Parts: sequence; C-alpha cells; structure tokens
Amino acid sequence: MMTEGLEETYDQIIRDSAKKLSVVKMLSNFFNHKDLFAVYVRTKVIHNLFESNKNLDANKLELFHVQYTSSLIELFQKIKKAKEQQYLLITDEIYINDDLIKKLERETDTLDFQQAAKQHAANMAKKLKEIYTMLVSGDVSPTFGWGDVMLFSATKGNEFYRDLPNGEVFLKLTDCENKKTYQAEYAVIEKKLMGKLNKFNFRIKFACGLRFQNEYVEVYDFVDSNEKFLFINSIKTFYLLDNDIAAELDLSKNTSDKTAIIIDLKGKNEQLKEKLTTIKTTLPAEVEEVLSGYLDKISGVDFLEELQNVDEQTNILRAMLNININTK
Repeated sequence: MMTEGLEETYDQIIRDSAKKLSVVKMLSNFFNHKDLFAVYVRTKVIHNLFESNKNLDANKLELFHVQYTSSLIELFQKIKKAKEQQYLLITDEIYINDDLIKKLERETDTLDFQQAAKQHAANMAKKLKEIYTMLVSGDVSPTFGWGDVMLFSATKGNEFYRDLPNGEVFLKLTDCENKKTYQAEYAVIEKKLMGKLNKFNFRIKFACGLRFQNEYVEVYDFVDSNEKFLFINSIKTFYLLDNDIAAELDLSKNTSDKTAIIIDLKGKNEQLKEKLTTIKTTLPAEVEEVLSGYLDKISGVDFLEELQNVDEQTNILRAMLNININTK
C-alpha cells in the first residue's frame, strides 16, 4: 500500500502525464503524420501502463516525459507555429486573389467583345465596298468617313489587342514597299487585295487586333478563302498578309488582358490550395529522420528498463530543438 504522500505524488505524476499525452494527441491530429500518431499511441500505452499499475515506479513515467515527451512537444509546437503562420499567409493570398478575380470578371466581358468584333467586320466590309465604288467612279462620297471603324480600336484596342513582341516585328508586318496599290487621300489599298475583295463579294471576318505602343493593326480573314489581309489604322492602309510573316505571329482570337490575368490567378490559387492540403503533413527531412528514430527508441522492448540509465543530455530530440525549421 502507498502512503498518503506517495499517493499524492503518484496522482500528480499521472495528471501531468495525462496533460502531456493530450498535447501529443493534439499535435498528432494537427500534423496528421503516421509516425507522430504512432508516437502518440506508444506514449498512451506507456501512460496507461503506469496508470493501471501502481506497483510500478511512477518516477520512471515522469523521467520518460522529462527526457522524451517534453522535447517532442517543444519541437513540434515550434514547427506547428511556423506551419500556422505559413498556412495563414497562403490562405490570405488565396482570398486576395479571389477578390481580384471577381473584380476583373465584373469588368470583363469577352463575349461582348466577340459580338462587337462581328459588327466591326461588317462595318469594315461596308467601308471597303465604299472605297471600291469611289475608286471605280473616281468620286469621293461626301458621307464617307472613318469614325465608326476607328471607334472599335479606340475602345477595345488597349484591353483586347495583342501586343507585338517589338518594334522590328511591327515594321516588318506593316512594310508596304514594292506593293502595287491604289492610293487616294482617304485610303491606300493593295490592288491584288481589292480584286480578291470584289471576287469574294467583300465577305470578311475579323481575326484579331495587334498593337505596338499606340499603333494598331487589324487582321481579317476572307470567309471564302484561307487568305488574310491587314488594316493599318494610323495610315488607313490595306494589303494582303504574307503567309511567312503570318506564321511567325499569334493570330488567334483576342482575349482581354484582364482575362489573361484571371487565368493566371486561378492557376496560382489551384497551386496554393494544393499546397495547403500537404502543408501540415510535410516535415523537413531531418525532422522526419529523428521522429522515426524517436519512435523506434520508445517502441523498444527494453525501453522502460533502460530509461533510468539514459542521460538527459543525450536525448535524441534535444539537438532537434536547435534546428532552423523550414516548412516550405
């Protein structure tokens, strides 16, 4: 039978042990790591052994926690704090990106641009018919003007037209030298292009808009042909697009600069969310190694018998407390 003093000491050791066990359980739940959970199970087995058998020396249980559990808790609370800070930073970044995505989506309507581009192509076809009529007749229509056509690039160009890589590409694209053209004060158009436009009854569609600084170039397709032609806005010039030059450029449908930002932000958020799913379970390699060794140590058959011979300064976790925790 225990004396009253020994009974109180035993009860206090069991209560302190239960508190440490609770902390280890919380840490194992937070990290969701198999080795840490196995450590919790083994620690609970050791605790239960002393709690259910008062004939064992409870000082061994206390010594176990002093030499092992306390160091384990200190290490993983340090890692947990770093993980939580990183988790919050990533979560905040996701929220900020989501807010920006919603704002940009409200400001962007790609469908509206595509519909406007169809109307713009119809206006340009009408304009080209007028130019053809004026060239044939030699008379300039008093109602002819560029306002309706130029409005499209003025309102859509900055957001939707695709940037050309550099000025050299722009100059190469817009080089009109050695082309046979009709020249008038209201427009310049390649003769071969005018013949094709008339042949295909001016059936054209807007392919895309390109820009270099404040200069705009529009690319058009023939509905009934694979050929393309250009309209250089600033000098009101039309000519057929060379296939070799076309092959060097991205002539796909325009998308809003804001749409590109939205796509990038959504991709970034997917990466961040994936990182959040693993951030708690991913431990630095040196921590993984020591945790595995720690588990092997406390799971040894003769562990409790050897406990009193363990020098606290040789505790395998002690060195770990000085590790510069890297949770990236």
